[in-house]
This record gives sequence, C-alpha cells and structure tokens, in this order.
Amino acid sequence: MTLSSRIRRTASLAALSAVVGSAALAGGAQAATIGQPTVHGPGERIPINFAGYKEPANKRLPKNFRMVKVRVEVARGEKASTTLTAPKGFRIVTIGLGDGHQIGAVVNDRDYPGKRSVSVNLWANSNLVEKGETGTGTVYLLARRA
Repeated sequence: MTLSSRIRRTASLAALSAVVGSAALAGGAQAATIGQPTVHGPGERIPINFAGYKEPANKRLPKNFRMVKVRVEVARGEKASTTLTAPKGFRIVTIGLGDGHQIGAVVNDRDYPGKRSVSVNLWANSNLVEKGETGTGTVYLLARRA
C-alpha cells in the first residue's frame, strides 16, 4: 500500500465517521416510552368497557379481580412491544385500550385468557397522530384470581 492510498483511506474513514456521528447527534427515531405498571384492587373504578367482561352496575372492581394499568407513548411510524403480566396468583381475563384511541395494540397470542402474561405490539394511530408527533394512551389488563 502506498503512502497516498493510506492517506486517502484515513481521510475517507474520518469523513465517514463524521457523517455517522452527526447523524447520531441529529436524533434518530424516538424510542417508545412504556411506563411502570400499576395494579388496582377491589373497589377501584373501572375506567373502560372491557371486551368479553360484563362490568358490575356500580363500575367498581369486584373482589378476586385486579386491573393492571400501563401508560404508553409511541411516536408515529414506530412499532413497540411490551409484555403485560397479571399479579401473582391471578390469570388474564381480557385487555383493553383507553385515552382517546391515539395508540393501537394487538396481542401476539390470541389464546391469552387464562395465562399470566401476554406480549402486546403497540403503534400510534396515524389518523389521529401527526407526523413527528407522539401518541399517548393507556393499556389495561383485567385479571381474575386463579
């Protein structure tokens, strides 16, 4: 290898590093924010209508049931995934979405009722969330004592 080819190679590597470094500093895709799950017990108000579950008339969580609530923020065009887990000794009845339909979700395993955890894919609703914006929402899991 001659001296001039060695200098050209070094210069091209330096230029490539500068381009890659500036792209990284400019900010890439925003990562989804998935909050800590909170568990709600008997007597708590049920905020949504869960599919496949008939809520009591007083809209309060009965004994032997728990509700897990997770706040989610997903940028438009981004795909995220999380695992929802029922408390120990409880099994999943159903899941639900709340807060204005800015996020969408689908479960990977359609036979999740009766299991303790389920993997959920999340995305921002492109009809309601503008380009460059972030969709926010809440994912709920309803569980019953096993």
